[in-house]
Amino acid sequence: MKELIKAFLIFGLATSIEGLLGFTLLPIYTRYFTKVEYGVIDMVGVILAIATIFGVLQIETALQRYYYESTGVRRKMLTFNVFFFVFFASFFVSTLLYFFAPLLANLLFDNYRYENLIRIACFQLPLINLSVLGLIILRFEKQNLKFLIIIVVKVLTSLLSVFLFVIYNKMGIKGVFLAQLLALVFSSSLLFWFVKKYFCFRYSNIIIKKTLTYALPQIPARIGSILMSQANRFFMLSFLSLSAIGLYSVSLKLSSGIQLFYSAFVMAWRPFMFDKFKNENNKIIFSSVLPIMSSFIFLLVSFISLFSHEIFVLMTSKEFYEGHKYIGGLSLYFALFLIKEVVDIGPVIKEKTKFLSYTFFLTLFISFIILYVLIQVDGLRGVVISLLISNLILMIFSWIVSNYLYYIPFNKVHFLILFLPVFSLSVISMYLEISFLFRMILVISVTFFYLISLIFFVRKYLSIK
Repeated sequence: MKELIKAFLIFGLATSIEGLLGFTLLPIYTRYFTKVEYGVIDMVGVILAIATIFGVLQIETALQRYYYESTGVRRKMLTFNVFFFVFFASFFVSTLLYFFAPLLANLLFDNYRYENLIRIACFQLPLINLSVLGLIILRFEKQNLKFLIIIVVKVLTSLLSVFLFVIYNKMGIKGVFLAQLLALVFSSSLLFWFVKKYFCFRYSNIIIKKTLTYALPQIPARIGSILMSQANRFFMLSFLSLSAIGLYSVSLKLSSGIQLFYSAFVMAWRPFMFDKFKNENNKIIFSSVLPIMSSFIFLLVSFISLFSHEIFVLMTSKEFYEGHKYIGGLSLYFALFLIKEVVDIGPVIKEKTKFLSYTFFLTLFISFIILYVLIQVDGLRGVVISLLISNLILMIFSWIVSNYLYYIPFNKVHFLILFLPVFSLSVISMYLEISFLFRMILVISVTFFYLISLIFFVRKYLSIK
């Protein structure tokens, strides 16, 4: 547990620094761009996110799975071959996207002038995927300072680039994507310099085949995951508007503090999980993580739900204030991904990654039905509720399947007791404007409840140890 907490704090610092970039830029973007323009920025980001899947092909999961199993030259061959394959796959996908940019711009925006935004995003794709691989290597080699340096360089370059392109030269939306590209060029160049010593420049069909065998069954799961989180934009284009997408995107950005927490946890959790699997008491260790992490993350989500209005007033302009009611639900949506990561041990440990795809696509089918109904009944609020329900279903399916493959004695009753208060708060905050006095009473209550729970489960874990 100490190793997990230490790694989590280090990666939490790095992701917090990167997260500050989003929170720093948000007040700028909401003042320089309208809701419609912010919606365009978000939609191009969605296209890029979907395209990156087909460039990386989930091979980063194989790199993590086999990194500690390989040693010496064989480990260096693994890293080189993974980089080699992802580079060419990403280059191929970005080339296709570049040539189809006019068609996509016309289909999504009814306007060909946005094709240049998509084309600039194409150049980001290979850099994004290779950066993911490089940062994995730094994490697994415990090069935490170098990891932190990369994040700091990326953040500082981004801020300077936004000032240059958006504020000083007034390049509009185009300036946003040029700033992103420049930051990626600087940070990924430095990252490659750090990790090149972990390469052995020797191609191996055997390694490529092994990594693809592990990774490819997960691609449907990854597609399902991205569709669950991103496909609602296409529903919003059909039933709502670009303006609604812009408002939703700002709410999503302000709830991304939980997403950063999730990212930091995953960075620490995977190495911890693979390492502790060799321990005879691994099931007890794994089961103890769930209530501890749930207590902490649900307390954070409760705070965000109760102070959502103040967060929006502080971070955005008046045009976006109405979005405050959504960030509690979106924060819980991100928190459920963390819970899924903890309970979804079986497919990863047992190398039965096809089950990840099964659970995602079963959930995806259900989520589209829920989204189709709720977006017409309750508009943007229906989108958020559908995300919550879908992620809850995904977590339940993952929990069941994972325990079928590799049973972990997670306590369902304890989790339900921890989940119900934060779920109630996040949903109520979407429908009711609660007075400040009553919110303070609720803050004191949930703080007491979750802190007592956290202390109880930590002590329980220590007694087991």
